Amino acid sequence: MRVDIDPAVSDHPIRIDRVKVVGLNRTKDDIVTKTTRNLFESRTLNEAVSKIVETKKNLMRLDCFNKVSSTLDMESVDGRDSYFVTINVEESNWIKGRVNILNDVYQDSHDQPKLSTCISFMNLFRRGEKLAVSTDIYSTNKRFSTGMISFTKPLLAPYKPTLYLDIYKHFINKKKLGYFNNQYGLKTGITLEYDSWFLDLGWEGMIRNLQHVPNAPFGIREQLGLSMKSSLKMSASYDSRDSPVFPINGSLVQLISEVAGLGGSNNFFKNELILQKSIRLFLGTSLTGSFSLGLLEKMGKCSMVDNFYLGGPLTFRGFDDNGVGKNNDGSITGTTMFWRFNTHLHVPLPFLSDKNKLSHFIRIHMFMNSGNMGNRQADLVTDLKALFNSIRLSCGAGFAVHLNHFLRFELNYCLPIYYSSQDSVIPNRSQWGFGILFY
Repeated sequence: MRVDIDPAVSDHPIRIDRVKVVGLNRTKDDIVTKTTRNLFESRTLNEAVSKIVETKKNLMRLDCFNKVSSTLDMESVDGRDSYFVTINVEESNWIKGRVNILNDVYQDSHDQPKLSTCISFMNLFRRGEKLAVSTDIYSTNKRFSTGMISFTKPLLAPYKPTLYLDIYKHFINKKKLGYFNNQYGLKTGITLEYDSWFLDLGWEGMIRNLQHVPNAPFGIREQLGLSMKSSLKMSASYDSRDSPVFPINGSLVQLISEVAGLGGSNNFFKNELILQKSIRLFLGTSLTGSFSLGLLEKMGKCSMVDNFYLGGPLTFRGFDDNGVGKNNDGSITGTTMFWRFNTHLHVPLPFLSDKNKLSHFIRIHMFMNSGNMGNRQADLVTDLKALFNSIRLSCGAGFAVHLNHFLRFELNYCLPIYYSSQDSVIPNRSQWGFGILFY
């Protein structure tokens, strides 16, 4: 007999006697047994339903199944009600392939996202492990320049831990700045989740080879060659936004810290704070404000690749990519401090109802971007005061489009207001760009 829960008896005491899982072929029994064990701790109907929902989420997190469904049934045995749960699973194919926008450990360094192909071997050792092999099939470099092998292993424990190991080769094309960068690296660590909280703790070892383009400025040439970095990284965030690339409601608080110097030729302590808040206004209009602050403390040698950069169509509109702050010789090598405050107003297209899909796909976008960059020279308080005393400012309007809530495309008319003569400002006032990150 199927159980229909009446709110009046939702606190009725029960005991679950049996749990049956239907549809297992490749997946090991022990991992499923561990996932469903908490069902036997149910003491009321409400608690049973809550634990069934939790169990289904844990099974889906293993990434072994396309679909998980469940039923709670009751039968009478010797005059006593006996409850049992049946869980039906549909296992996914052991190999999957897809073409997507490359999203790897260096997504924040891409001039433009790269179209890539990825082959994933699912449920590799039959306990939720996944091995993914990806490489780009098109990029602005017109070459196979990026590839990664990634292994993940979910653990059934509080806070949803997942172990990961990434081996990658990455090519960064900074031709406009005067150099190319080949990176070969290994990254391993663990991620933890709880509701909207996310924590990533890991170690990364990397070999970098910087090569200059013809006629590169001296500021670029003096940092060329091979270098090695070994660092501990931590990324902690609270993200309640309804979309990371087209937010209407919610908040983001993120702290990214890196300590380099555990071997290698680079030694520094780097921190970046990101705050973002989106508020729904009237008639589908939304307002988003974001603030970022970055500090890098050099404790020895530090490559310009690890510095902060400012400028770009999705980060500091009105300026070229990394176009804020040139050196006297014309080179752009980044700085050790920056701040940025951006405000965005997203307005639905006129004459379209809220039920029209196009009104959720594209918005009118008005913005104001401000910020500044600088280097550590004196004590921290003095340097921060100097950093906030001057400002770069731009504003404008255009259109913003989300692509499957994963990519953001913008086409804007930009008006730089305050800028330095050494900054690279867009010449024709129009700017477009698409990417994964949005500020």
